[in-house]
Amino acid sequence: HLHEEIEGDLIQKFDSDAKAFGERNAKWRLLWNVIRFFRLEILLRNKFSVELNCGYMLRNYFIVAYRHLMKSKVFSLINVFGLAVGLSAFFLIVQYVSFEMSYDQFHKNKDEIYRVGLERYKKNELQLASAKNFAGLRKLIRENFLDVNATGFYKTPANTGVFFKYQGKIFNELGGELNADSSFFKVFQSLLIKGDPATALDDPHSLVLSESMAKKIFGETEPLGQRIQRPNDSGNESECVITGIIKDLPENSHFHTNFIIPLVYSWGYQDEWKQDFLLTYVSLQKRVDPLKLSQRLNKMYEKMGEKFPEMRDTRSFLQPITSIHLSSNLKDEVEANGSQLQVYVAGFIGLIILVIAWINYINLETARFIMRAREVGVRRIVGSSKTDLAFQFLIEYFCVLVLAFALAVFFVALILPRFSNLTGIPITSIQWPQPNIWIISVAVLVAGSFLVGIYPAVFLMRLNPVASLKGNFGSYNRGGVTRKSLMIVQFCSSLILIGFVLVIHSQLNFMRFANKKFDVEQVIAIRNPTAYSNEEVSEKHNAYKLLENKLRANASIKMMTSSSAIPGTEIGFTYINLLKRNVNDPFDPTHFKTLFIDYNYIPFYGLKLLAGRNFDPPRQTKEWINLWEDEHWLTLILNESAIKALGFNSPEEAVDEIVEFENFEDHFQKHRIIGVVADYHHEAVKKEVFPMILSPNYGSFQQVYYSVRLHQGANPQRAIADVEKSWKEAFPEKPFDYFFLDDYYDRQFKSEIQTGGIFMVFAGIAIFIACLGILGMTLFEANSRLKEISVRKVLGASVTSLVALLSREHAKLIVASLIISAPIIYFSSKEWLSRYPTRIEISGWFFLLPFLAIVIAVAFASGVQTYRTANSNPVDHLKHE
Repeated sequence: HLHEEIEGDLIQKFDSDAKAFGERNAKWRLLWNVIRFFRLEILLRNKFSVELNCGYMLRNYFIVAYRHLMKSKVFSLINVFGLAVGLSAFFLIVQYVSFEMSYDQFHKNKDEIYRVGLERYKKNELQLASAKNFAGLRKLIRENFLDVNATGFYKTPANTGVFFKYQGKIFNELGGELNADSSFFKVFQSLLIKGDPATALDDPHSLVLSESMAKKIFGETEPLGQRIQRPNDSGNESECVITGIIKDLPENSHFHTNFIIPLVYSWGYQDEWKQDFLLTYVSLQKRVDPLKLSQRLNKMYEKMGEKFPEMRDTRSFLQPITSIHLSSNLKDEVEANGSQLQVYVAGFIGLIILVIAWINYINLETARFIMRAREVGVRRIVGSSKTDLAFQFLIEYFCVLVLAFALAVFFVALILPRFSNLTGIPITSIQWPQPNIWIISVAVLVAGSFLVGIYPAVFLMRLNPVASLKGNFGSYNRGGVTRKSLMIVQFCSSLILIGFVLVIHSQLNFMRFANKKFDVEQVIAIRNPTAYSNEEVSEKHNAYKLLENKLRANASIKMMTSSSAIPGTEIGFTYINLLKRNVNDPFDPTHFKTLFIDYNYIPFYGLKLLAGRNFDPPRQTKEWINLWEDEHWLTLILNESAIKALGFNSPEEAVDEIVEFENFEDHFQKHRIIGVVADYHHEAVKKEVFPMILSPNYGSFQQVYYSVRLHQGANPQRAIADVEKSWKEAFPEKPFDYFFLDDYYDRQFKSEIQTGGIFMVFAGIAIFIACLGILGMTLFEANSRLKEISVRKVLGASVTSLVALLSREHAKLIVASLIISAPIIYFSSKEWLSRYPTRIEISGWFFLLPFLAIVIAVAFASGVQTYRTANSNPVDHLKHE
């Protein structure tokens, strides 16, 4: 619209330049002047001038939009409700993805913190990748890298608990404690809020608490300098001084604790290059390259391997702390991590659901173009421009979008607290932990909404106005390829989601029931908070016998056992080079887990003995320090993985063989293998089975848990009351801390239960939105084909044949969707199942059941309306002809 004006200015400027600089130079200046004219203030001048009828036309656009929405209430409701459900699902999933990707972002120096992991190789093949590293690594880094702060810690199992006293009150807190060195707060600089970071963990009797724990113990009293009592290995109580307070670690942290105590070496940790037991973290200055640091460390490891056999064929690598939660899949993680794949899939599901909602709108609006084609033709002939028409349709979509957005906000506010339970993340109100995710999501939403809003307008504006007035719509009539393609996308998405839900559900049932290999039903587990102190062994051995005798006399109690860990809990004793066939055998990097049990443990949990026998009952009570000299206690039971690691060809071959087992005094002692049990997943089904050593618990030492099995049909509440009464008589000072083992064991499946729940809910949403679209399309197609249906009925067509005619197109689309989605279901399921050491086989039911579900849903959504249309009186639709 400014072409002539700009061209005139350029010619005038060229003439003046030709006189001043010559024609050749004027041409080059003309090129530059043309480029200069591409400025907003020039191109857009007079563009936004207010015309007298501008306000009237805008008002008219909204009036027409309102009339259009009210004229077709059912279609408008489908559009608004479908978009609202899609938007709410999208917002919820974005909230979930944003939270999962925000882990460890709260550290002020998050970009400087790395964890140093360890890899073990055998003949250049990776055998093990662990989150833990050698204790000596911290000292090595400090001595050789002045620009790097290093710290290390290990965390006691969360189920072990922390036992202490304050002002005569006994506390027994779950969650585990961190044993950290004095450099902990040099690396994690933003955690300490009270106390001196340089000295908070210097003294062996120091204790750092979280804010919430300090308030729980001391109330409003200043916690710094306060003292609490804790049992020690000598059987006495030692005082700990509160030297610091850390802020409560948020949920989006890859480790949590309420207690931090100084790192003190114990059995197995004396040699800093013998065991990889510490989680090691470093804080790098900006000029330090993490890749070069790991390369230099690996060169040092190669040299040190000549002196320390445990370090041979090992390498270190650095992980950014912000990537641990989603990207790390190492052994010995401090806590269970999330899944990057799951987060990406969740984000993809959210986008797919939003796209399905948009597809519904596009399909319905383009399908109804016949009803508006004459309107567009008349408006074009009387002078409306394409821009005016596009603006009209955008206003209509804007009205639908505003209504849908308002309804979506209501849905989100209603669902959000329940969504927190579904995902397991603490979201009760809209949060913005990852701004980048929200920026991308809003950009996708705005761009997608604009394209969806403009598409029907462009579709209609392509019509020939004269031909549309004659009723000739050419290739734009119903049944277009674009609309069918979009419906296939809807069906494919729904089929994939349903198929994946079935895979998750089947794998979960397999892990929980079919592959358990032990019995945790009707079991009450009681946690003993002071099991690791010598006081338990030397003075209170008879207390356990008293408890055992009382419970055995109870009619509700079937059996009882004690152990250092129970199924579903972590086995704390995990070491390399722990068991040898000969003391002179070379270093073995195999990780062995040691479980201390009594003679009842194997029959109690129904473990399968493949060869040999169980432990004998103790013959007499002895002081535990003398038990090393008794052959009765120098016996072991191994699992299948352990005997394979030792080189035995069969369980029978291993029985009665003598092996060297490293004991508490840090030297090897001869033990006899008396039995071999079948492998079972003790800690979690998702973990591989470790080589396991089952050793008798000496006296009452290592009795961390007492397991009590109830008779079938026993009243649980009455049995718990009886057990608590007996406990108070045997251990009057100890709190009675119990739980039902089957519920506890099922906690390991929390991730799968949540994933299955998320997929199930959003698969249902996707199917619901798709069915809304099918319903709308069915209504429209039925209404647009009323005369055709009536003519067919007059000519003798039956209702059944008419229903088949109207449903045939949907059936073809569903079959095509199954063909497309089946490979996606197969390969995505196979990839997801590969994470589990034991898993199900992919069955044909994972493809057939989603297909049947979609067929039933579509039949329900469209069947009633199709039948009503086919069964209507043809005279009502033909009489005006």
